[in-house]
Order: sequence, then C-alpha cells, then structure tokens
Amino acid sequence: MVEAGSIPDEYIEEESSAEPTYKQDQDDNVAQDSSGGGLIIPAAVPTLPGASAEEPYVGQEFESEAAAHAFYNAYAAEVGFIIRVSKLSRSRKDGTAIGRALVCNKEGYRMPDKREKIVRQRAETRVGCRAMIMMRKINSGKWVITKFVKEHTHPLNPGSSRRDMFEIYPNEHDKIRELSQQLAIEKKRSVTYKRQLEVIFDYIEEHNVGLSRKMQRIVDSVKEMEPKEEEEHNH
Repeated sequence: MVEAGSIPDEYIEEESSAEPTYKQDQDDNVAQDSSGGGLIIPAAVPTLPGASAEEPYVGQEFESEAAAHAFYNAYAAEVGFIIRVSKLSRSRKDGTAIGRALVCNKEGYRMPDKREKIVRQRAETRVGCRAMIMMRKINSGKWVITKFVKEHTHPLNPGSSRRDMFEIYPNEHDKIRELSQQLAIEKKRSVTYKRQLEVIFDYIEEHNVGLSRKMQRIVDSVKEMEPKEEEEHNH
C-alpha cells in the first residue's frame, strides 16, 4: 500500500471502508457524497483510447477524472478484478467534484438480510478487500492519485476479457440499462410537470391582471360618484 497526505478536517467520512487520505491544498471545504456507491465502473466508464494497464502510482496525474477512471478500469481488467465508486468529495463552495475513491467491488462486507433465510442464500460477493485508489483534483485542474492499495484479499482472474468479467455479475448491464431508462422517464415527467406549472402560473397572472383592472374600474367609479354626492348635498 502506498499513500500520500493525511485526512484534513474539512473531509467528512461516510459509510466507506476506503478511508480518504489525501491532503487538501486548496482553500475549500469538502462534503462527502456516497452517490454511485454501487456502480460498477466498466459499464459506466468505458476504457478510453490510450488507457494502459500499467500499475497506478501515487503522484500520477491525469487530464480529467474520466481519464483516471479509464486508466484504473484498464488496470483492473488486466489484473483481474472489477472496480466501483466508493466515495465522491464535492466542494462546499460550488458543489464540483474534487475527490474520488475507486475500490475493488469486493470491498467491505454485505449486511445480512433476514429475508434470505426464507427465500435463498445469496453468494458472498464482498470479502473486505482493501484494494483501491484515491484521487483528487489539484489547482491546475488535473486529477492526481494520492493513495494506492495494490493488495487484494481474494483470488484474482488476471488477463480475463471484459466479457468474462461481466459473466461474474451478469445482471449489471440490465440494472444499469433499467436505471437509465427510469432516469429518462423521470426527466420527461419533470419537463411535463414544469410545463403544467407554467400554464397554471400564466393563468393566475392573467386572472390577477383582470381582477386588478376590475378593482381599478370600481375605484374610478367611486371617485366619480364622490363629487356628484357632494354637489347634491350642497344643493
């Protein structure tokens, strides 16, 4: 295991056995985000052209977060394991991503499910593996590896093809496809709701304008009646 830096006070650790150890050199607070905790990287971040299977090292820089993902993904496919997102660090100033942890998909332990005693026993897929990389965004805009744990606690399948690796988890493609479809549906619903709200607001605005005009006419009528009443009273 190789690593650099220490955990700054600005970092908040949440539900992850892969503890951040990178140092913050920007005047920025960071909030941890567990989104994507179950995302298998090979399906989400394809290997980019030029990505190699060389071993990562602390201090290694990448032009973008996606390039770092692709690099570690290619390395994992060559060595024989699958990676997933463990932790995302966001800036509290503007919400942009400034830190990321990628771990072996066998990291941690699965919590027991009481329902499985009745239905079926699932195969154990998490064995507390600590293999991972930590990376963070630096002032130049590049991403740098700040921690690398090479050792795995389970047998690897070196040289396996991407197809062979997916055979271990055959449902991952279907899950991601289903989630993508659901996301698209929710986006369409959101657009529809927004349009409906705009129609309602337009109606309310038009109604209020009409009501204001009616009120103004009543006020004008009252003002016109006041001089007439005074004139009649004087006579």
